[in-house]
Amino acid sequence: MRKIFPTGAVLFLLLQSLSLATDITVKVVSADPATLTLTVKGDGLPVPDKDGTQVLHVTAGDALVGYAGHKVQGELAKSGNTWRLDNIWPADPVLVTAITEATKQLHRDYVELGRKSLRDVGDSLPAFALYNQKGELVTPATFRGQHLVINFIFTRCTNPTMCPANTQRMVQLQKEVKKAKIPNVTFVTISFDPEHDTPGALRQYADANNLDLANFQLLTGPADAVNEALQQFGILVRQENNTLVHSMATLIVSPEGRITYRKQGELWTVNEFLERLTPPAPADKPSGN
Repeated sequence: MRKIFPTGAVLFLLLQSLSLATDITVKVVSADPATLTLTVKGDGLPVPDKDGTQVLHVTAGDALVGYAGHKVQGELAKSGNTWRLDNIWPADPVLVTAITEATKQLHRDYVELGRKSLRDVGDSLPAFALYNQKGELVTPATFRGQHLVINFIFTRCTNPTMCPANTQRMVQLQKEVKKAKIPNVTFVTISFDPEHDTPGALRQYADANNLDLANFQLLTGPADAVNEALQQFGILVRQENNTLVHSMATLIVSPEGRITYRKQGELWTVNEFLERLTPPAPADKPSGN
């Protein structure tokens, strides 16, 4: 007897009955932050309209990323009568290829150089490629000409003295830099929890912590891309008792892309970083006779 395997709508009915999610790649036609939905188009949608589109519910962060006109990959699932798209990542082939190639190069560097690949004061940034909270590709070249302040966190961290405190110091430092009118400073936070910290999760975190995104970028990416970058930044992360145990560091990077200051651990002050970002006062010109 010939076996008949479920396809299309039948497969989604099975998924619904089993409360499972399935990976799907679609193109985002439009986003509506007011209703927390994306209108998408692509193969495998369970109940598309006549024009081939379907409205899927998403998180507040995913609705704000700016995915309209771009391909994304996510987990399609049904909750009650509502279809959702969760764990959303950019899926444009050009972006995916750029991150894959950069990650391979970081891995080759580590294999060839070992611990010498760790970046310290005087070294250039590792040639990473990651996504920001807008789902855009970011590399060190993105920041050329800017002083950078870089830290590392994960958004689910609940230890008040670690990631939350670190983020609030970055927020305060950003305010002090603006108040002092120090030009060309960009703040960068790199997440080491790619399993959860999608671009949408980072956008939601930014809003929850009142980050001024005019000169603040939060970065994430596929697990291998994040791990290879963290390895060269010297950030150690391990899973322990259902949470992430990690080291911390905060860095200043010059407009030429070289690390000029590195503070290990979670204990750094706004003033010490502000002093290092403040340009030296111009020397007095000798008076003429």
